[in-house]
Amino acid sequence: MCAYSERSYPAWSDNSVRLFATPSAFAKESLFYVQEIGYFETLERYFTEREQLESYLIVYTLAGSGRLTYRGTTYPLMAKQLFFIDCMDYQHYATEQGQSWDMLWVHFNGSAVRAYYEQFALSSEPVLKLQPDTPVPALLRQLIELHARKSFRTELVGSQLITELLTELVLTAQQLELPYADIPSYIGEITQWMDEHFAERMSLTELAAEHAVSKYYLAKQFKRYTGFSPNEYLINTRITRAKELLKYSDMPIAEIAVQIGIDNVSHFISLFKDRVEQTPLVYRKKWRQA
Repeated sequence: MCAYSERSYPAWSDNSVRLFATPSAFAKESLFYVQEIGYFETLERYFTEREQLESYLIVYTLAGSGRLTYRGTTYPLMAKQLFFIDCMDYQHYATEQGQSWDMLWVHFNGSAVRAYYEQFALSSEPVLKLQPDTPVPALLRQLIELHARKSFRTELVGSQLITELLTELVLTAQQLELPYADIPSYIGEITQWMDEHFAERMSLTELAAEHAVSKYYLAKQFKRYTGFSPNEYLINTRITRAKELLKYSDMPIAEIAVQIGIDNVSHFISLFKDRVEQTPLVYRKKWRQA
């Protein structure tokens, strides 16, 4: 593994702000926490190049333009665009030649950041175009103000704001922020059918044909509006029902598997353990002892 390395040219105006934070042991173990945060009015020669830094970075462009090179691709950075990256990977970002670049930014970390980042990266390039009414710049400004005036509230409220920020980015990347009225009616019909008929055999091809769409388009739209693939939605629905039967009935494990639509008990146990992190039997014993 490469060692940490960084080169930069810190060219920014006197109006710029750069704040450092030293998280407590509690914050490192339990919270999202800021490492550095700020607002830069960068000048033409500004750049940062680094890798192997244990940090995640969000940069929101307010005005001007810059460019980001990350994972082998170079992206232009314009107003109302944001990038979200894992700083362990090589990155180079700079003010565009002949331009200025005004940005809000935060370096942060926490035990659950990796999971949020992976959800974001599954659905989006590192650079994301945000809507005019996005709350992202306001959240970043609140974080800056919070860390400029530190108090006993800073770490807890900062973690709350970072949670809001990450949630907004993941939802935007997955396009789940669309109004409910914009969701195609057939998506709701299919999820309701799955909720009521989860124990039955179902085919994506048949569901697509019933609603006059291709199965590939259906799979893409289903993921877009629910956050799950059709198969994963069905499995989660079955596992949820299995948990109910394990807690509130004496039905044998093999019978529960059949009851929720899974004929092979070994396959059921594997699916259950993968999602619940316990076997069905251990799950049942835990709840019987509670």
